[in-house]
Amino acid sequence: MLKTVDVTFSYTKESSFSFPDIELNDDQSLLILGKSGIGKTTLLHLLAGILSPDEGSIIINEKDITKINTKKLDAFRGENIGLIFQNTIAISSLTVYENLQARLYFSGINEQREAIEGMLTQLDLVSVKNQKPNTLSTGQLQRLGIALGVIHKPNIILADEPTSSLDDENSELVINLLKTQAKLSNANLIIITHDNRIKSSFSNTLVL
Repeated sequence: MLKTVDVTFSYTKESSFSFPDIELNDDQSLLILGKSGIGKTTLLHLLAGILSPDEGSIIINEKDITKINTKKLDAFRGENIGLIFQNTIAISSLTVYENLQARLYFSGINEQREAIEGMLTQLDLVSVKNQKPNTLSTGQLQRLGIALGVIHKPNIILADEPTSSLDDENSELVINLLKTQAKLSNANLIIITHDNRIKSSFSNTLVL
């Protein structure tokens, strides 16, 4: 469950944002659309606890993350939030398999070989599991980013512009993969983008 109330944030007096309230029940998805500079990524960082709002509340699983200290917030984020960026952030010195091991470790989860193998199979990454990220194709990197964002079964999946650099076919594939993984984890999926092509894939849309 995710809920925001009266959230505002400012970088400077000239650059400030006031965001609409959001309320999602378990497993609901939300597409947030808006042009560049409107505050989409800022909102995503607020929902992830990377930024702190000037005012307002952000409630995830009945906890107001704006009132959690930094150390506890890091742990909460690691357990409850999955982040997927347009450009996949993976550890270049580790293989695909080892990156997934590391993601579970940093979430406080003991290695689960079955979970990793299952994720590799679901996202068609078995054949490259022993390769380093710099050897992967763009599509394989995109799927690795999804795997890293959902392997720990987060309650909230936040995706920042996951399709803007993809063609129509791969865009549809990525959205279907994200929705499938969210359903498997019973998680809220929130996608922030300016890509209007994917609007038809969501019944719940917010335009900033």
